[in-house]
Amino acid sequence: MTGEAHEAPGVMAGDLHVRFTIKKHKIFTRKGADLFMTKKVSLLEALTGFTFNFTHLDGRTIQVATMPGEVISHKQSKMLRNFGMPFY
Repeated sequence: MTGEAHEAPGVMAGDLHVRFTIKKHKIFTRKGADLFMTKKVSLLEALTGFTFNFTHLDGRTIQVATMPGEVISHKQSKMLRNFGMPFY
């Protein structure tokens, strides 16, 4: 946060408290630095494979695909490393 405190002569200034509310996103939810999205696939796609694209928060188009012969189970997760939120 930047800025200078301006105090009246002989008076001590109080603190400013700012509360942030993070707006819900239509695709992603956030847990710490990790981003989560839910994608429904058909039974055929789960058994034979699929590819889909989505637009990341930074504007990049990301492609997610199953490996040849990979079968997806109910509520299975796939992780894409280093595509979450930056943290310093």
